[in-house]
Amino acid sequence: MPKYLSLLFLPLFIYACNQEQKEINEKHISPKIQKTKGYEVPKDSLTAPKIVFVDETKLKKVLAGKPKVIPTNLNIYPAGAPKIVLVGKPRVCTPGKDSFLLPKIVPAIDSTFPAGIPTTILAKEMASKDQNPQNFSYFSKLQGLPHNNIFGLLEDRLGNLWFGTEGEGVCKYDGRNFTNFTTAQGLANNVVRSITEDKSGNLWFGTKGGASKYDGKSFTNFTTAQGLVSDIVNCITEDKSGNLWFGTDGGGASKYDGNCEIITNTNKKDKKNSSNSFTNFTTAQGLVGNKVLCITEDKSGNLWFGTNGGACKYDGKSFTHFTKKEGLIQPVVNSICEDRFGNLWFGTNGGGACKYDGKSFTHFTIKEGLGSNRVNSIMEDQSGNLWFSTYDGGCTKYDGKSFTRFTEKEGLNATQVYSVLQDKSGNFWFATNSGGLYKYVGKKFTHFTAND
Repeated sequence: MPKYLSLLFLPLFIYACNQEQKEINEKHISPKIQKTKGYEVPKDSLTAPKIVFVDETKLKKVLAGKPKVIPTNLNIYPAGAPKIVLVGKPRVCTPGKDSFLLPKIVPAIDSTFPAGIPTTILAKEMASKDQNPQNFSYFSKLQGLPHNNIFGLLEDRLGNLWFGTEGEGVCKYDGRNFTNFTTAQGLANNVVRSITEDKSGNLWFGTKGGASKYDGKSFTNFTTAQGLVSDIVNCITEDKSGNLWFGTDGGGASKYDGNCEIITNTNKKDKKNSSNSFTNFTTAQGLVGNKVLCITEDKSGNLWFGTNGGACKYDGKSFTHFTKKEGLIQPVVNSICEDRFGNLWFGTNGGGACKYDGKSFTHFTIKEGLGSNRVNSIMEDQSGNLWFSTYDGGCTKYDGKSFTRFTEKEGLNATQVYSVLQDKSGNFWFATNSGGLYKYVGKKFTHFTAND
């Protein structure tokens, strides 16, 4: 009997235990619930909203006045109305006619020798100024650049950047390293004013001691001893026929054709030998000035020379002069650039810039928005904007409607800019005096100095 009683009370015991455990859990876990007391406002005590209809015909209407527009970008200047001057009748000078002499042809004597081993330095990270709203970055001597005065700029077919310096030769930048070439490696002179790559991939350097050709292994130097008209070479340009033109500092211009036949007398028989040669032009042959600062070939194949006496066009037969008399704003022409529309732009040394459309000159100066009237170089970018490097006003971009100035306030810590280059990736590079090399990616500037 007791066995059956124990079985009877076992479920009651288990239920009691479960109830006790439930009360413990609710006591320690269950949150406290507090009922809220609200008050419902009777509908008969609410006032209906008042609706007022508007009669627009009775409203007084005031025309909006012209608002004052304050530009947010203070370095952008709407272009003023430039002065347009019709071109006067230019003077045409033909070598060998009237009082002008035929050009002198001099056989070129090559002087080739293997290049020495250049110095290679790992470039440090580019620097930037604290006050840098346009985000310029730069290389200087601190980042590995051999010199802070940079003249010529070139991107070769392999994507390497080449910089000509004032006293430390030429420098190649491959994206990681600086490789420096000087007279110790075979360069003609350590002051490099211009750089050009020819159709064969050779690099030509215009220096203060002649011209140097570099084929990747050897240097070939040309001076007056080899037939060059002067040892100080300001600029080098290759024309469509493959001739190289050298603009010199007081000696005129030399054409290096590389395909001239000269006659020698061997064993009393005339024999023709193919040889490279220089053809030299000065004011005696019709050039407008002997200090040639720039040479540009237009789309029609005409060569344009910027000199200390104005600009002149050479069509292969005659020189046509453009000076102040014909409408040029200033006689010293530092740079010539042909834009995508076929207009020629002349950068002058004190008169600003001139656009020549074949019929008239249009003058642009500080008054029209240019950063300075002393223009060192002009470059057209991939979007059709024109960039003017100036002697004392930084760099100015012109989009056809307004000028945008880049100076120290925008992060370009150099007032004197020699030249501008846009690389294949769309980055802009600025060669400056004493400030090293600056990089601008459209929104950001990067600065390279000799310490990089």
